[in-house]
Amino acid sequence: MSLDPIVAEVTVPVTVTEAFVGFTAQMGEWWDPMLTPDAATFSGIAIDPNGPVAMVHEDEQYVWGRVMEWDPIGRYTQEFWLGHPEDEATVLDVRFTEAEAGGTLVRLVHSNWVPGTEEVREKYTHWADLLRRYAVHVS
Repeated sequence: MSLDPIVAEVTVPVTVTEAFVGFTAQMGEWWDPMLTPDAATFSGIAIDPNGPVAMVHEDEQYVWGRVMEWDPIGRYTQEFWLGHPEDEATVLDVRFTEAEAGGTLVRLVHSNWVPGTEEVREKYTHWADLLRRYAVHVS
């Protein structure tokens, strides 16, 4: 088992700013409801650029992160503890750069895994699938 960062990338046919907005403000529209506490009641994701990141299920919010950096022209970073304790928070760092062939390259790095979290890390196999859902949403 590994503690290496998990990396996933996708190129989307929109500007850097549009890619950023699609990833952050519209995350609840492309996130897979099956990766939430209750798919049937999932209604979105609430992100406070200066605070918490939460799954929204009807009137309930389940906080699973905290924004660390919010830069609409290139970077979104958050503490991440979905599926593991907050005191073992990992880091989700997403960079948005102009792609050589046009559009925007979105590079997601899920890091900060510490000894003892190897089994938790092994469960995070969905980033590439989520980025494909995101790409369809913003395209």
